[in-house]
Amino acid sequence: MTDGDQDVEVDYDFDEAWRERKAARVAPKIRILGKVYTLPHSLPAKLILFAVSAQKNGRSATDEVTAEEAFDMLSALLGEENLVDILNRGLEIDDLPDVLGTCQQVYKNRQAPAGNGVAPAKGATEPAPSG
Repeated sequence: MTDGDQDVEVDYDFDEAWRERKAARVAPKIRILGKVYTLPHSLPAKLILFAVSAQKNGRSATDEVTAEEAFDMLSALLGEENLVDILNRGLEIDDLPDVLGTCQQVYKNRQAPAGNGVAPAKGATEPAPSG
């Protein structure tokens, strides 16, 4: 794409449609090792395509991923700079699957019609029943 492509009339503008859709959503936030990170507005396509590719190549969902694959997947989700920050702050190897799986669940819960999948904030209380 060249800079001149911005002025070309198109039948459908994905860029504009995606900008509008993303502007209407709030990006999920997670806390890891005391620091809050903002995730992308939706699950990165790279993660879904990795799973589809692995399945097509006969890999089981329970097969372990290589360190490079884990880094690529988590970088797609958190951003490489944030991932390096988390690793430097002491993330342990046993926590990697938890981070990836839980982040995927955050997106799934956000799409669920009932409830929002969000745990109450620390110190939050349930409203007293009326009666």
